[in-house]
Amino acid sequence: MKKLQKRICYLICVYNDQQGLETTLTSIFQDDPLADLLIIDDGSVSPVVLPSIPDKFDLTLERIEPNGGLIAALNRGLTYILEHDYEFIARLDAGDTVNQGRLNAQLTYMDANPSVGLLGTQLRAFDQNSGETLFHFNNPTEPSKVSNILKQRNCIAHPSVMMRCEVIRQTGFYGDEYKYAEDYEMWRRIENFCDVANLSKIYVNKEISPNQITAMNRRGSSLSKLKAQIKFFEIFNMHCWLGVGRTILSLLIPRVLLNHTKKKLNKS
Repeated sequence: MKKLQKRICYLICVYNDQQGLETTLTSIFQDDPLADLLIIDDGSVSPVVLPSIPDKFDLTLERIEPNGGLIAALNRGLTYILEHDYEFIARLDAGDTVNQGRLNAQLTYMDANPSVGLLGTQLRAFDQNSGETLFHFNNPTEPSKVSNILKQRNCIAHPSVMMRCEVIRQTGFYGDEYKYAEDYEMWRRIENFCDVANLSKIYVNKEISPNQITAMNRRGSSLSKLKAQIKFFEIFNMHCWLGVGRTILSLLIPRVLLNHTKKKLNKS
């Protein structure tokens, strides 16, 4: 008998990280099966192999050949999800883990707040090798506060978000021209269309590796973020001015000093 499609679809992109994918799926399988799972293998040198899947979960694996990059993989996933008429998209990255109750908490909030089209959670960052907690992202929760801070910086953790599919249909996919800040530009687009918010509880654990794309391309990430801030700039909004100033400053400050300052701020 064919399984019934669920309201939510997890979108997980993976590239050359079989172990990370297995770690992520293990954490998902420990929770209630509220979502179908879509894995996009972005042209891994050795194609990813799915582990044993509990019967209560429904998983689809799609492979892109050759490797097209994260934005292409994300948009491939969005295309699939919209074509299959899900209501919600839940993001997660290979290597990250979820705490039990994540999807239930987000779905409950979204059902109770129909004006919210994008919902993140708090996030714990941990060292890829040791598993040690490095810091927590303490992001604002109320839509009005999130909207103000979002004009200054990215205050919605990408792997923690749940989005309404209808919002994506209205606002569009990830933009190729905002590489390294494609999520931030999308959030700014969505924020002009509907409310955005965060839950107050940590539901996602993000692994931090020195080889992460944004870590290796800090300047490119800052430039893309600045481009998005200019795109949505409001001349009479002080938060827009603060955001642009903050991004320009990050381009001028040495990376070591910037990372040290960010860790101090996040811990506080």
